Amino acid sequence: MTHVGELASAYLDGETTTKEATRLVSHLADCGACQREMADLHAARSVLRSLPVLEVPESIRVDLGLVPDVVPLRRRPAAWVGAAAAAVMIFVAVATAAAPDSVGLTLVEVSAQYEQQTLVGGGVSPVVGLVRDGGGE
Repeated sequence: MTHVGELASAYLDGETTTKEATRLVSHLADCGACQREMADLHAARSVLRSLPVLEVPESIRVDLGLVPDVVPLRRRPAAWVGAAAAAVMIFVAVATAAAPDSVGLTLVEVSAQYEQQTLVGGGVSPVVGLVRDGGGE
């Protein structure tokens, strides 16, 4: 292998393949010049990363043309909101039309039927007494 060169930066960025990294580490074990180069590169990267990030003043960005002319767009509800509302309305309409008719018994009528069955049958449970198909225990 020749000296590390650009591969050193890629290695420090974690962008080398396993094969490249193995070759580089093997080379660094035998080459003092490349060891110093890697140490210098690592130190330079550490110093650069420790520097604060500065905000460029807006007046400079405008002068350099770095501020795009952005016109804010009016937010509109997504199309799916209307589709979802229509789907809910259709579901409610179908469910209402397909719902079975109510039994037509009031609470007073159910209570009276239960009382009659209890008197006649002697201790019939409410579940067994109200089953229409004659099922139960």
